[in-house]
Amino acid sequence: CGFCLLVLLSLSFCFLYSQVGRIADRGAEFVSAKEWMRICFELLEMLKAHKKAIRRAAVSTFGYIARAIGPLDVLHTLLNNLKVQDRQMRVCTTVAIAIVAETCGPFTVLPALMNEYRVPELNIQNGVLKATSFVFEYIGEMGKDYIYAVTPLLEDALMDRDPVHRQTACATVKHLALGVAGLGCEDALMHLLNFVWPNIFEESPHVIQAVFDAIQGLMVALGPNVILQYVLQGLYHPARKVREVYWRAYNTLYMYNADALVMGYPYIADEGENMYARTTLELFI
Repeated sequence: CGFCLLVLLSLSFCFLYSQVGRIADRGAEFVSAKEWMRICFELLEMLKAHKKAIRRAAVSTFGYIARAIGPLDVLHTLLNNLKVQDRQMRVCTTVAIAIVAETCGPFTVLPALMNEYRVPELNIQNGVLKATSFVFEYIGEMGKDYIYAVTPLLEDALMDRDPVHRQTACATVKHLALGVAGLGCEDALMHLLNFVWPNIFEESPHVIQAVFDAIQGLMVALGPNVILQYVLQGLYHPARKVREVYWRAYNTLYMYNADALVMGYPYIADEGENMYARTTLELFI
């Protein structure tokens, strides 16, 4: 039947592209660089495939080809692909760029990505931010070597008028913060927190979710008491809308780090029978 034929075709495509990746991984020298580039252009068409397994196989093959012939030509092809209108194709392209960065080292990809961000076109800038987010998700603690390089780019994105820019930049900050937690990059993360924090009053559900994800990531990297100092300012604000946002942030802190918050609470003098002193904590300090 037609459906069975379709399933068999999609399975054969998955197998074919996984085989291409395997050849690029283990026998790259048997194929010329020009031929690998031709395969790269063919693979771009596969990013439009409806079946996720085909897209995944195509994306991982880019990493193997980049390792075989060097990342520059492959990266040039992928960056040009960020200009297309099809969203699925652009997202798959950003994942492929991140896989190239993971395979060949972030230093081969980040300079080209940051240069591409200068193009004043919405799709390209969003694609660059998405790719940067995936790169830092994949490389983890290696991000400590690149955090100071990408901070100006993230500053610009977090101040942009386009909410999608800010949403994607917040996702990048989250992955960056979780990757470099405990590695001595607190100064850059504090700087980024000052750009993330004004976005807590966003209305769009996607943006506000990304902002709170970034704050949770920074909570891990900077410690809950740093975030608490920002939260305490708005807990008793006259406006209900402001209070709701700040209490949501406080509840998140309380759920994840209730014990660590104790030392961050403000000191209150005793009032007659009401004793506010935390003697065991004061003894420890």
